[in-house]
Amino acid sequence: MIFTIGGLTFHIRRASEEIPSINTNEFQLSPDARKILELIAEGHSYEQILKANESFTYPDIFNAAREALKIAASMSMDYHPNGLLEIRKSHPRAYEKWTPEEEAHLTELFEAGKRTSHIAAELQRQPGAIRSRLGKLGLVKD
Repeated sequence: MIFTIGGLTFHIRRASEEIPSINTNEFQLSPDARKILELIAEGHSYEQILKANESFTYPDIFNAAREALKIAASMSMDYHPNGLLEIRKSHPRAYEKWTPEEEAHLTELFEAGKRTSHIAAELQRQPGAIRSRLGKLGLVKD
């Protein structure tokens, strides 16, 4: 799973997947942080995360982000030279310029009540890009 926080891209891998040539103990997220970040990457809001997982609190969400940023700061963010290619395997239009037609389609889907994950899949973009563009179009508050 791939997601972006503050312009940094993170790759969350299943425990069975290998991370090439890095010490995984040094860069491992706590189980709670992993779960929270996976939910954020799937497009869930903080409120949805807290409602679905009563054991989580807002500080848990903020701590998950801190953990991820700490890991990012302590490792070379370019250890995966094909990062963009990897992202585009699941989101072919990731980081492409938005066209007026795409923005119109995004608006239609949003106004039809479609979920962020559905819109992201249809537009072949990351959920974070969908939320960001909705904010820029004034359809949701940032």
